[in-house]
Amino acid sequence: MSASTTTPAPAAGTRPGPAARGNLWRGILWLTWRQHRVQLISFTALTVVILVWMAVNAAELQSAMDLCHGPDCAKAVADERLGRIRDAADIAGYQLNSVVFLPAMIGTFMGVPLLAKEYEHRTLLLAWSQDISPQRWLLGKLAVLGTFVVVLSAALSAESLHVARLVHLADRRSLFEGTLFQAGGWMPLTLGVAWGMFGVAVGAGLRRLLPAFAVVLGAFGARTTLMEQLRPHLLEPLTRVLPLGPERGVDPYAPVPNELLLDGGKSPFVDAAGHVHSYSDVMTQYCGSIPDGRGDAFVSCLKQQGLVGVQQSYQSAERLGTFHLIENGMNLAVFVVSLVAAWWLVRRARTTA
Repeated sequence: MSASTTTPAPAAGTRPGPAARGNLWRGILWLTWRQHRVQLISFTALTVVILVWMAVNAAELQSAMDLCHGPDCAKAVADERLGRIRDAADIAGYQLNSVVFLPAMIGTFMGVPLLAKEYEHRTLLLAWSQDISPQRWLLGKLAVLGTFVVVLSAALSAESLHVARLVHLADRRSLFEGTLFQAGGWMPLTLGVAWGMFGVAVGAGLRRLLPAFAVVLGAFGARTTLMEQLRPHLLEPLTRVLPLGPERGVDPYAPVPNELLLDGGKSPFVDAAGHVHSYSDVMTQYCGSIPDGRGDAFVSCLKQQGLVGVQQSYQSAERLGTFHLIENGMNLAVFVVSLVAAWWLVRRARTTA
């Protein structure tokens, strides 16, 4: 009787060989594509459309800005240049808003269904009763979807950074301002990764799609509002005193400083002795009756009251990279906490009916 050629099954607790691990990852890749192909195709198509749209409009904006320079530009050409710049800058604003809001869509429509949909349909009981552990199942799917999110978000981050810099020059806005700040410094990349993972954790915790959708969208809106209030104070603000002087027109060709002013146009005033007087007190008690509160008459009124300058609180342009680094660190912290939470929830989940 010949010896059996059947390969014995691996003993319990032994690690699968390279071939088995390769088959396992191919199976996870196929399963992830099979279950999430609608989201993958939709987000890829949306990303490509946004990238092409941004590239075309950025070329138009750059072309309009290059049309002519300086005060010697002929009026007809200058008017055409200004109109094209305004139109392209307005379109760029919509594009950057789309990129800034996209991480919420990633968390809602890609992160949440990863576990919440499986719980609702009770398909996890079947998936986790096979020869793959829940943790490895989660790790495999996160690796596939995470790579996809990183690639698309990195492409959007690179193009949105380019567009934000053009809008900064064309629309004369600081890169510290709202949308321009969130579209720069590779923020869309870290936000996309963080909120995708946050959606997974929320879906694992609530186990229902609609409540998880609401939580992710609400949390993203709350985060955006909170950071607008918190951002100016992430580092100790700098202060400076600007001397009072006659109002001068803004040179449309002068460089735009990338600064963040903290007083909202209502900076306090300083007298010759260095004492600070609040904006509201000065306007209420002294010079508030002057029409528009501006111009040479307003400056003369301030000087008659012994005021010599305006005290501004601000974050300097040199800190822009540091602020992006801080917020990117916060986003990665959200990613890590969400990953740990999802891992823990999956680990303690029941794998039988």
